[in-house]
Amino acid sequence: MRSNALFLALAIVAMAPPAFSADDIDPSTGLATTTVVRPLRDAPATPQPPQFGPLPPPAAAKPHIALILPIASTALGPVADAVRQGFVAAAEAGSNKTAPPVVLMNVNDDGPAMLEACRKAHSMGAVLVVAGLTRDGASAIAKSDCPRVPVLTLNQTHGANDAVTGEAPVNLYSISLSLEQEARQAALLAVADGWHSAIVIGTASPISKRVQEAFEKEWARAAGEIGGRVTYSGNSEEAPLVKDRIASLRGGDVVFLALGQAAARAVRPYVSGMLPVYATSMSIDPRAEPTVNVDLQGMRYMDMPWFVQPDHPAVMIYPAPHAPMSVDQERLYALGIDAYRLAAVMLQSDAKKISLDGVTGRITLEGGQFARTLTAAEVDGGRVVPIKHP
Repeated sequence: MRSNALFLALAIVAMAPPAFSADDIDPSTGLATTTVVRPLRDAPATPQPPQFGPLPPPAAAKPHIALILPIASTALGPVADAVRQGFVAAAEAGSNKTAPPVVLMNVNDDGPAMLEACRKAHSMGAVLVVAGLTRDGASAIAKSDCPRVPVLTLNQTHGANDAVTGEAPVNLYSISLSLEQEARQAALLAVADGWHSAIVIGTASPISKRVQEAFEKEWARAAGEIGGRVTYSGNSEEAPLVKDRIASLRGGDVVFLALGQAAARAVRPYVSGMLPVYATSMSIDPRAEPTVNVDLQGMRYMDMPWFVQPDHPAVMIYPAPHAPMSVDQERLYALGIDAYRLAAVMLQSDAKKISLDGVTGRITLEGGQFARTLTAAEVDGGRVVPIKHP
């Protein structure tokens, strides 16, 4: 009888609910939360002692820069990791000894998981958050409660090129590899070179239309005349027709290509050598062998010092990626370098006064966006070289 009673007591103990919950792991980020001891669910509430003043912060709350990237995303993982590598490379270069440590928060999307990680970063003591790799992600942050501390997004929000409405959070800043920025600067470069009437060649793709629109707006503002537009199908067999289409236009003393690399190489030979040609970095691979870019001879465009001026002091101090990357990924690696440098400087000075000689360009704040002034370059013998102004 006594043994039966002992067995029954042990069984009751084994059936009691656990004092700890697996919910202490956040499934959206894969990050452990601060340790929380949960009471037995059915136990009566324990009276709490009176509180005097605010509770102290959790032991895990330490000042840091939170870098939130969708590295776990199948689609965005490789490009997000390129940013991470650049960010870490800049931090390890030790150019800013007083900057707080970096905490990487790996999420699986640039939406809800990113926003939840941002809130968690606040609770852990983040003094600045870097996130928003995509335009959707940057826009989501802008509409959330995340910018309680300064937030630096890695892309423009939707409508960022529109007039400033004053609705953006005060603590929200952005830096991006915007092709629209490049198109506007290419227009100003052509104007500075003395041209007045532009012929624009583009495709029906959304990115080509965005680049074309940005160029034309800036060109109309600065020079005032569009000599004509030519739409290219993207079929290399139709490239020779571009020559006749240009000839049928009423005029133009300069050509702008809103084309990708393959299309630019196909079309450029059919543009008269009498017409100077301008473009953006989407039209050229600056790491390609000269034989690949030889058909782009004389084309002028704007690009980051990382590719055009490798011997620039601001570029030389940072290492190249450890493993080979595509050019698009390497651009994001360079963005990661400048994002860290901006984050560190923003914590020490007024963002409005920042002027940074970055690897992606000369960086200054315009509104809430960090604008990059790029380096003028041209193709000479298949190689990309900086333009030497008199």
